[in-house]
Amino acid sequence: MSFCTQVKNDLVSIKTRRCCKEALIYGLMLFSRSFSFKRMSIQTGNESIAKLFCELARQVYGADAIISVGGEKRPTYKAEILSEGDRLKILASVDFGIEDGIINTSVFSNECCAAAFLRGAFLACGSINDPEKEYRAEFLAKTRENAESLIAFLNDFGINARISSRGKYSVVYMKESTMIEDLLTTLGASNISLDIMNTKIMKSVKNNINRRGNCDSGNISKTVEASIKQRKAIAFIEKKGMLETLPPELKDAALLRKKYPEATLKELCEYSHEAVTVSGLNHRLKRIIEIYENKK
Repeated sequence: MSFCTQVKNDLVSIKTRRCCKEALIYGLMLFSRSFSFKRMSIQTGNESIAKLFCELARQVYGADAIISVGGEKRPTYKAEILSEGDRLKILASVDFGIEDGIINTSVFSNECCAAAFLRGAFLACGSINDPEKEYRAEFLAKTRENAESLIAFLNDFGINARISSRGKYSVVYMKESTMIEDLLTTLGASNISLDIMNTKIMKSVKNNINRRGNCDSGNISKTVEASIKQRKAIAFIEKKGMLETLPPELKDAALLRKKYPEATLKELCEYSHEAVTVSGLNHRLKRIIEIYENKK
């Protein structure tokens, strides 16, 4: 199974809130193969995505979609809405045709719906490379307007992307590891995002130790494991809105670890704006982990 397939399978398995279902299928449809009165379909090599399309079409719009299978070397699944009446109803519900390809955010009931829409768009036309080989994620948009609208939408999440051309398509892409991590977290694949960060940290720590001429695999593992545990606790606390309520010294320690995920405790003390010992900083980070373990 490819890395991209693994990511998409994880995204399909996410339980979607009722309010987010319309946004999710809107993302699937707007960035699918065909989204017009004449034809409304999605084409994918992933059967689970085709089934999700059909399920959401029925749940959200009461529309029937059928799946057909083609392809010689590997199967290709096409989920299509055949009824003209259903297609017209769906287009009217999202005001499609007023500004073709432009994302209509009025479809979103709540703030959480925006991330669901982006997840749908990625399932429809997105791809991501294995970070062990290359950092790159992209969306293959049908039109330039479609791509520019997506760029602006991603910017709202703090994700910076660029546009290039590939034949008749416009490609929205990102190559920075931090942007890809943010994208995966926004889509709901936070575990995979953490895996990428951990791989990057492992490489960075190993390179740092190698440069100092002390390649000790035990030290590398301990440093990485501690950083992973600390960042997991910090991410949980931040997600729960508790970061600002922490005592100043714990908040500073959390922000320091978040900014320098690959650093050793000694290096973190050097980066700190206040004088703090290694044992003192270690104690603060342990307290953060205790807060996380008591609240999770």
